[in-house]
Amino acid sequence: MKQDWLDKETGISILYALPFLAHAMALTPLITFIPGFYSGEHGLPLQLVGAIIFAARLFDIVVEPTVGILSDRTRGPLGRRKSWILAGLPILMLGCWMVFAPPVKVDALYAGFWITITFAAFNVLDTPYKAWGAELSRTYMGRARVAGWREGFGSLSGLLALILIFIMQQSGSEGLSDTMFAMAVAFVIGMPILFAITLTLVPEPPIEDLHIQPPTLKESFKVIGENKPFMMILGGLGVLMAGGIIGATLHIIVMEKYFDARKLFPIILGSESIAGILSIPLWLWLAKRIGKHRAMAIGVMWMAVWSAPIPLLKPDDDMLYAACIIIRGFGGGALAVLIGAMIADVVDIDTLKTGQARNGLYFAMVGMLGKIGIAFGALVGTTLPTLFGFQTANAVNSPEALFALLVTYAWVPMVIMGLAAPFFWFYPLTEQEQKRLRFEIERKLQAKAEA
Repeated sequence: MKQDWLDKETGISILYALPFLAHAMALTPLITFIPGFYSGEHGLPLQLVGAIIFAARLFDIVVEPTVGILSDRTRGPLGRRKSWILAGLPILMLGCWMVFAPPVKVDALYAGFWITITFAAFNVLDTPYKAWGAELSRTYMGRARVAGWREGFGSLSGLLALILIFIMQQSGSEGLSDTMFAMAVAFVIGMPILFAITLTLVPEPPIEDLHIQPPTLKESFKVIGENKPFMMILGGLGVLMAGGIIGATLHIIVMEKYFDARKLFPIILGSESIAGILSIPLWLWLAKRIGKHRAMAIGVMWMAVWSAPIPLLKPDDDMLYAACIIIRGFGGGALAVLIGAMIADVVDIDTLKTGQARNGLYFAMVGMLGKIGIAFGALVGTTLPTLFGFQTANAVNSPEALFALLVTYAWVPMVIMGLAAPFFWFYPLTEQEQKRLRFEIERKLQAKAEA
């Protein structure tokens, strides 16, 4: 059974990763377009939109760990992960439609309600889905390859989303409304089709249960707190996401208001996505040689360094700006591929202590902290430039306001991302240690089977 599973690993990984081909049709607008869409085209103050996103992400602090814990404990004919994916998918489709293609005039109440619903539904689907992926391989590099297929398809999805944006622009579409509508249509059609294939053809692996007395809630959190590699992931990823989202929130605003290059948006970000896709084999190769954690640290520093020149560019330096973004994209492949595999590794430590494979809980906690980082990043990204007089609705902003926009967009994330690198460089769970953990788990599972 085990050998049969390993022989099918590549094919299973590809089938599992298929839904991420539609992933960016929701994620790209949620992260990149919402601030500009609701402030520029619906008249909400930019700082209000940032506050709404911040509040919605804080609500995720309750939703995400709850979903993670419940998905770990769910038993039934559909499986513990598939049940939650099926529950979250229709709500996410509805939420994306209401956020991207609002049928009524948007006010703060409408935006707050549907953005919160959409983020919550995303968690109901995404946390079990990623936990499921972590269970598809038990090996150090096998887990990286599963994550590589998923995130590679995610990057390809981002490219498809940007091609759609380019097509909309070439068709004469002005503003974000038509583009957001097209994204909504692509998502609600593509996502259920792709998930139908995955849920039908990819099985859930057997649940690892070492038959140890389950820990109490207090004991459970103690085990998590004592899991040093996991705590380092939490610290590094929280800082990294906060920095990255500051820049992502301001992407389209910087292109439009400073470089006057809004029409280049799909080309620049599409090229960045291609760079990320092309870099995935390189990061897997490097991870095999120096460890996933150190490859991750190098990727983080790469992204930080290539943000440095941007505030020094003139408005007509749009090609130099594009070069910085595209070259920076090579570092994004490290984050996409390696972090999910590292989370799967730290769960092995927990499994030995608790007797249960609690991937859902661990991915939920990482996601929860990441959401706090995202909320912080969105709040800083939408608030800091306004303190220096920048407003999206202004036809003309002062040079001081535009420079504050660029500093917030590039230098603030650069410093924050640089602070994340040591968390990954000094991360202690190596391939040799992971093999030892898996040996102990397999030995205990064998002893249980023979008892």
